[in-house]
Amino acid sequence: MTSVRKPTCAGCPDSFRYEGSIPMKQHGVMMHLGERYCIGGRKARRFRRGDPTVYVPAWCPKRKSPCELRIYGFKSRDDWMLHTMLCQELGHAISPSANRYAVDFELHTEMTPPEFWKRCDTEPIGELLHVAVHRYQVVEIDDGLKPCFFYKTDQGFEYCPQFDAQTARKNIKEDTD
Repeated sequence: MTSVRKPTCAGCPDSFRYEGSIPMKQHGVMMHLGERYCIGGRKARRFRRGDPTVYVPAWCPKRKSPCELRIYGFKSRDDWMLHTMLCQELGHAISPSANRYAVDFELHTEMTPPEFWKRCDTEPIGELLHVAVHRYQVVEIDDGLKPCFFYKTDQGFEYCPQFDAQTARKNIKEDTD
């Protein structure tokens, strides 16, 4: 079982370490040698001694609270049938292709992606998300730092980091009468 990791500040374009030998006012604050700053908000914010050294602090301006929750379903009945037939022929679920998906629901949740991943196998999904998730649908939980995708199969959820949400959001759900 792949684990969903807590996001870190490593690689964030807004994480900044001041290396100037002379203290200087930049981004609205006085910066000193060797101190770490987050320049993602309107004004830079210095990391304090009690802030996490690796993981993203609770005050990160990118963090969304509550997290955005999106559920992606097939954009047409034909896409659903093709995907289902391929899965049956192969004998296992194939990876979801964003070209076949569109947004079904957009909600909010208090759960972070790691929390959902820990609880999805032990608790009913309807109680966790307050919405039904059907086979071959994709659940996105976006905490503002790193969106995570979970693909529903017959065996439960699979972590699906390669899902292309931008493509799926552009697709329009066809009317099914």
